[in-house]
Amino acid sequence: MKLATKQNFAELIKSQLCIVEMSAPWCPDCRKIEPIMQTLESKYPQVDFILLDFDASQDLKQELAIRRIPTLIFYKNGQEVLERLVEPDSLHTIEQMIQALLQA
Repeated sequence: MKLATKQNFAELIKSQLCIVEMSAPWCPDCRKIEPIMQTLESKYPQVDFILLDFDASQDLKQELAIRRIPTLIFYKNGQEVLERLVEPDSLHTIEQMIQALLQA
């Protein structure tokens, strides 16, 4: 998973397909989906998985209007597509969105 900052965010989301995860180490729900995201990253090498740290990315948090974590945002060619997943809790839910992203 690539770590995004304000400086490299725009460049990272330019890839054909990517998922941005806003997360924090102190967040229990974020820790819960961490192994799920690792599994999915291995399963879908054609999708870039990007991590935004909630505490270190205050500017991006504001820009993207993220209020709760974890939040997953789906991008295709630099444009946000699909509905955001806020506080997702299962592999099945996230994988359904990845399948939709692949078909978008």
